[in-house]
Amino acid sequence: MNNLINLIKKNKKKSTIIGVGLVVLIIFIVILYCTISYLIPNSKKSVYGDRCDITAEHPVDSKRKSSIKKFLEDYKNYNLKEFEVKCNLIDIVIEVDDSTNFSNVKKMGKSLLSVFSKDEVKYYDIQLLIKSKKDNSEYYPQIGTHHKQINGSSNDDFVW
Repeated sequence: MNNLINLIKKNKKKSTIIGVGLVVLIIFIVILYCTISYLIPNSKKSVYGDRCDITAEHPVDSKRKSSIKKFLEDYKNYNLKEFEVKCNLIDIVIEVDDSTNFSNVKKMGKSLLSVFSKDEVKYYDIQLLIKSKKDNSEYYPQIGTHHKQINGSSNDDFVW
């Protein structure tokens, strides 16, 4: 220990420069860590926060996709492409012919809500994407949303 103290006393300038350099390095590392932790979100937490807690008590039945397919059999040229449940959002993608009249699509959307239970309509937002079989359609894609019930009331139709 005495050797270290003697070495520091002999080389005061070098010791001071090394000490200041170490302090600056430590400060730089702390600032870098804080910046990175601020810019990169914590992947351990849900991106939805606590919004999924309510819908976890009211799960969407696994047979819902088949019931939607069965519902669409009554409509000519309507095909279910995707059905996905993300937290409190139900995404439905339906493919139609380019010649399909949009007013018929709106009627189908309103009727589609009858496929879901009252619990599902109460606790889930439903998003309906209508796209055409052709990529360069003039009228499609169209998106309709149905907001979950708030305070016991909800619109009985999709908002397009």
